[in-house]
Amino acid sequence: MKKIILVSTILLLLTQFSYSESRSDSAKKMAITTDTIIGKKIALPVLEGYYKDEITEIDLNSYKGKWIILFFYPADFTFVCPTELKELADYYKDFAASDAEIFSISTDSPYVHRAWKKDNSLLKDVRFPMLSDRGGAFSKYMGVYESRQGIAIRATFIIDPEGYVIAAEYSHESIGRNAGELLRKLDAAIAIRKGGGGYCPAGWVPGKEIIKEK
Repeated sequence: MKKIILVSTILLLLTQFSYSESRSDSAKKMAITTDTIIGKKIALPVLEGYYKDEITEIDLNSYKGKWIILFFYPADFTFVCPTELKELADYYKDFAASDAEIFSISTDSPYVHRAWKKDNSLLKDVRFPMLSDRGGAFSKYMGVYESRQGIAIRATFIIDPEGYVIAAEYSHESIGRNAGELLRKLDAAIAIRKGGGGYCPAGWVPGKEIIKEK
């Protein structure tokens, strides 16, 4: 009888230990999968695109050392998207002055980009590369792919010169973004980098002080 009780106790302890280990492993996996993209270094792909009136391949890795703006949007020949790209084009000189390059990205082909740019007068001043993530691989990698429609959601990422994500924005397809606010965030990131760290308070704009720890 004592042997049976001893064996049962050992089996119970082993079961509890196994369950504890299982829960620990699950917790670790959950911690990994719930990490945000902010602060992560991303792999930059080679994508086809429409740029300078040509269908071409663009290696985003060749832009390392510059600030990179990844501007995902749902689709060409839609209502809100051309207004967003137009506003980016209006601010393009300011982004370029901050040593940043903008890349608009959708799952449309580069040929559709070309047709859209020629068809829509709002896009006549777009000078940044219009990239094609035709299979959605990069959109999936960045966590912005909407599989039901096979499109990217409205999402914007600011990538620093080393390839780390330092800002991200996501919006419903019905809500257009603000290029002026995107530029402000870029200016804030640049100010922190040049200042060797610190914090930009709410509403910070270039010329205002950065908060430094004492």
